[in-house]
Amino acid sequence: MRTFALAFVCAVSSLQTAPRRCYKARRRHATPDDDDNAKWSVDVDEFAERIESAKAAVVGGLAASIAASPAEFLTHTNNIAQFEFDVDQISIAGALFGLVYRYAVRRDNNPQLRQGVVGAFAITRSVAIVRVSDECLAVPLRCGPPLSYLDYAMLGQLVSGLLVSGVAFAAAAAAVDAGVDRGWLKRFP
Repeated sequence: MRTFALAFVCAVSSLQTAPRRCYKARRRHATPDDDDNAKWSVDVDEFAERIESAKAAVVGGLAASIAASPAEFLTHTNNIAQFEFDVDQISIAGALFGLVYRYAVRRDNNPQLRQGVVGAFAITRSVAIVRVSDECLAVPLRCGPPLSYLDYAMLGQLVSGLLVSGVAFAAAAAAVDAGVDRGWLKRFP
């Protein structure tokens, strides 16, 4: 898996030089009416940014799935198919997280912003995986103790989801940040 990721990053990096030359040539020959980059406040090479976003998605997906695998395996020892599905799901969510994280954080060193992006993804995923107990009554939702709206089984699912998702998305954030620190990835301007 690691070899595939390294090969992908190397292949994508080599593709970046040709589009940059094309972009610079396009800009040299542009007329005043050609306003293909007016939506950005800075000069942005959109093709290169798409490549960087793809790399961030791959890094985020791999890191999230690797980080979540041990906890998912312990949760689903009797159902390997469910384990595989859950790891695939967190991988897709991690890829989307990598994209959003790259754009949200940019060059800002605000730790609350970084933690907020991780928290938003973790809360959204953990709430989405909670299944309502059979004992619950509808309209308004009443499930019994301890909170009436959430019973113990639902609270357990929520806490478990928060822990697994928090670890997975924190690992994805750390992997994207490490990629930026090493020069493998670039933040959006």
